[in-house]
Amino acid sequence: MGEKILGEKGFLLMVITSPKDISGEVEYLEALLEAGVDKLHLRKPEGTVEGLVKRLAPRWASRLVIHGNIGLAMRYGVPQIHGALGLARDAGRLLVSTSVHSWGELKRLPWWITYSFISPLFDSISKRGYAANSELLDIPPGPLACRPVGLGGISADNIGLMIARGWTAAALLGWIWEEPREAVTRFEQIKKIIDGQAKGVGDSGI
Repeated sequence: MGEKILGEKGFLLMVITSPKDISGEVEYLEALLEAGVDKLHLRKPEGTVEGLVKRLAPRWASRLVIHGNIGLAMRYGVPQIHGALGLARDAGRLLVSTSVHSWGELKRLPWWITYSFISPLFDSISKRGYAANSELLDIPPGPLACRPVGLGGISADNIGLMIARGWTAAALLGWIWEEPREAVTRFEQIKKIIDGQAKGVGDSGI
């Protein structure tokens, strides 16, 4: 099982692939990685990600995260998987991240989880009708098991609020893929806000 990465500096900005295939998708993903995506989560509940992994892994493996497929990660040298905790039984030296929907769940996670998505912070863009949980926006006091990564409805309109509330990581999905041709422009827009507002965040050692 992979060792947990601690003490990461700065604001971590991640992107999750569209659930559906997009024309020219791998080119958009390469451009996003070039633009500075810290972690690219490859998830296709309606298909397979192997074609994307095969294309991206030779250059970008260290920044890729594969959802739910240990064999695929090992085959292409991708160091991290994401999914339910049961995956960790067979993960070997791979890093493992997961998802939760409450602070109580996050506090009970085992020590070896690298980070955890927690959602929905805002009304979801990719899942219409999936409303925000207002209790999630404020990070509770006290130690957490791992770094929380905010997910759900995050855009240029609310990333500043997250930073002001003490967040040090976010994952983008619906807002990025609303207009695939604008994916890189939107990512750069949100990164510019972070760079201007989040100087010095992430030094807590979470």
